[in-house]
Amino acid sequence: MIGLFDQLRELWDERRRVGLVALGVLWGSLGLTLLVTFGLEFRSATSATMIRVGDDLLRFYAGATTRPFAGLPSGRPIRLVPEDGPAVAAAVPEVRGVSVEYSSGPSTPVRRGEIAFDARLVGVEASFGALRVQIPEPFGRFLSETDVVEHRRVAFLGDRIRDQLFGSDPAVGETFDIFGVPFTVVGVLERKITGSSYNGREEDKIVIPATTYRDLTGRRTLSYLVVGLREEDDDARAIDAIYRVLGARHRFDPDDRDALGMTNYVEFERMVGTMVDGNNVLTFLVGVLGLLVSVIGVANVMYVMVEERTREIGVMMALGARPWTIASQRILEGLLVTLAGGVAGLALCEGLFAILDRIPLDPHARAYLGYPRLSWPVALTVVSLLGLTGTLAGWVPARRAASLDPVEALREE
Repeated sequence: MIGLFDQLRELWDERRRVGLVALGVLWGSLGLTLLVTFGLEFRSATSATMIRVGDDLLRFYAGATTRPFAGLPSGRPIRLVPEDGPAVAAAVPEVRGVSVEYSSGPSTPVRRGEIAFDARLVGVEASFGALRVQIPEPFGRFLSETDVVEHRRVAFLGDRIRDQLFGSDPAVGETFDIFGVPFTVVGVLERKITGSSYNGREEDKIVIPATTYRDLTGRRTLSYLVVGLREEDDDARAIDAIYRVLGARHRFDPDDRDALGMTNYVEFERMVGTMVDGNNVLTFLVGVLGLLVSVIGVANVMYVMVEERTREIGVMMALGARPWTIASQRILEGLLVTLAGGVAGLALCEGLFAILDRIPLDPHARAYLGYPRLSWPVALTVVSLLGLTGTLAGWVPARRAASLDPVEALREE
């Protein structure tokens, strides 16, 4: 029986032929690892951008009835009012928080000294910060309950609004005018990239207390009612209950879902996750098929090597080598060639990721691409596949070698 060192020497003697098939395995393992790693990182980054919109969120807005109800005709406009928020929070146990939201178009006059422009103005309650993941930059804060109750003239700025008003100067504690009325900045939104937005990007908005918004504009009907759920699986029950509560308050059929518009971010995130997961499964299968094609090359080379060493194998068997010994040597050779190419592919993949980390990308692109790195679970999965396919690559040639008749093998020229 020849040792491992002797087998390595035999493979080295065939280095040109073996190197070519190992290069194919390298390419196959590199492709599989890249596809899996990018897919997993894209899934993680996509989930993160969706959560930045708001975790397990529903958003309701004005609509019109399409069915007669309680003697009232269809086609009635339904407008949400501030009292709807507390009513929903009190009556629906699946709800963890509610905030009213007033929202204007990009036509609110803003001024600070000589700087003047139009911006989007939003009026909300303190709970909006947690519902919509409004994280302030250091030394600032979001609106508080006291701000809302006392109708304070305070503002939470989107980061781009801050840049327009204050440039590189600190903004917290400074004042500016909205409709000619002075407001004090209490916080600035930490820059974030979300997978969805409505009525403009958050970086371009000025957020003030809902009570102050009503004082400033005289407006009562809401733009939106923002609802956060306790669990993502509660969305169907919560939606039914909310329509019942609001249907009773505004006198419309709870089954008439056009009476109020609704955006279900839970379902949207679920749909996006399903699409990304399906794409990941498809790319994984494509990567595995690519790896299998390269491993077929290993099997072919091993088979040729068995054919070329038929007489040598016959001598070994005539000297008492068992068929399993002969077969295990061929399997080990196939495994070594496959693992050598595969490990080189993993190392190259990690190098490519390190280079990618240093490439400056647009923040929006980076938010979805993430920072892909070769993880241990992915590496172990690829190595396991390499081990399995390498064993299979050597199995057919091994069976051929083990089944040789020593006498017939010794006759080979």
